[in-house]
Amino acid sequence: MQSLFTRLSRLNHRQSRLTIFSMIAGLSFAILLALSFSTTEAKPKIGQLPKESVANHQLRTLDGQQFSLAGLRGKVVVLDFFAVWCGHSRQHIPTMLKFGDAEKEGVLQIVGLAVKDSESTEERVRKFIQEMKITYPVGMIADPEFSNYVESKDVSVPQTLIYARNGRLAAHFSGHDDKTAAEIAATINRELVK
Repeated sequence: MQSLFTRLSRLNHRQSRLTIFSMIAGLSFAILLALSFSTTEAKPKIGQLPKESVANHQLRTLDGQQFSLAGLRGKVVVLDFFAVWCGHSRQHIPTMLKFGDAEKEGVLQIVGLAVKDSESTEERVRKFIQEMKITYPVGMIADPEFSNYVESKDVSVPQTLIYARNGRLAAHFSGHDDKTAAEIAATINRELVK
């Protein structure tokens, strides 16, 4: 009799552990699913035109130029959001510098946008431009405007938006590593030959 009771007790203990494990796994899956939906919804819409307020917003660069996405239609446009203090931004800049010839030909426009914060004064951004030997125009942008462009509250840097000649968003990249750099270069090259 005791051995039957002991067996039942062990079985109930195993079932309890299995039930608890199943509940934890289910809860983890639900959290991951919710996070993936919120990330997907926050990403800008690939293949769509930007909102009119974003398309017509005037981006001012430190050298006095003004750009808007609407005004640049007909060119491939790259908006590159970065921060002067960000190591990944520093690693990311050389990827953008590979396209100087296409810019000179007038078929590509890269605009660097330093995200404004306490460390990103105009003087520090100018110094960053010199240090990194940036040849494309650079402006400064506040978080609310940055959020409007990326259609997300995620204002981590670097982030890169690539627009096709027709003004539609071709790609959106967050962060920087070798794979991202290769994908950015491939996307720009693909859009340039269209």
